[in-house]
Amino acid sequence: MCFLGAILSIILSRAMKRAAALALALASACNTDPSAPHLARGNVLVNTGHRDEAVAEYREAARLAPGSALARERLGDTQYDLGRKAEALSSYREAAAIDPGSVLADQGDLAGARAELSAGLERAPTNLFLLLSRGNLAARAGDRKAALADYERTVHLKSDNVPALYQYGLALLEDGQLPEASATFDRLLSVAPASPQGFYGRARVFAARGEGALAGEALGEASRMVEPDARTRLAEQGLRGAALDNAVRETTDRSLAQMQGDPAFSQWAQDPAFRRAARRQASR
Repeated sequence: MCFLGAILSIILSRAMKRAAALALALASACNTDPSAPHLARGNVLVNTGHRDEAVAEYREAARLAPGSALARERLGDTQYDLGRKAEALSSYREAAAIDPGSVLADQGDLAGARAELSAGLERAPTNLFLLLSRGNLAARAGDRKAALADYERTVHLKSDNVPALYQYGLALLEDGQLPEASATFDRLLSVAPASPQGFYGRARVFAARGEGALAGEALGEASRMVEPDARTRLAEQGLRGAALDNAVRETTDRSLAQMQGDPAFSQWAQDPAFRRAARRQASR
């Protein structure tokens, strides 16, 4: 596909990227990237209709993170919405130059995107972001063994990384390795005891074992922790006051809907014991 086609594919996917932005904030642990507060403020400004101000935030994020494509993609999205298409094209070109893998993934060329990430890993074999990203693309492509290998490697490089442990645990679960998945989520909770991801993973393990009551308890515990975890993570990214409250509410509602609607728990949807256990833990 020509470069213009790549640009158009990014433009068409911008709403999906924005919808995922706050959910990604929940999953990110202890983000010390100096550009993160500006990205978070830009997201809030876009969601509240203040796109001109969002442009300034995304531009500052891009300045603080010269090796990141994300801020430039968000900048391009916002410029395009404002009708500043020449500026948007320039921003998208900068993003594509930094991270061509993201452009290929947006086009649906998962094999090409994985190849770009593999090339990046040849230059930086211990880059956790590249490893997790390649694992995520492998999972999207249905290559579970490759995804599992990347997540395993990531965890071996940094055994206390919460997103890596979470993805590794889910991959082990999908691969049918229940004891290993359970141990991984236990490890996650030993690193981050208040992590909703850890309890959600534990609930998935119990569900896979057919232990509905225990799955309900773990799911309820995860649900109880979503709101405070979201507040902590979003505050770390610089949100304050009403903007923080709104972002926390949106993130919490979205995360709870995704967890509670997971097909892994569907067999107990009408089970009184499962529902009681989930409600009891969530209301503690």
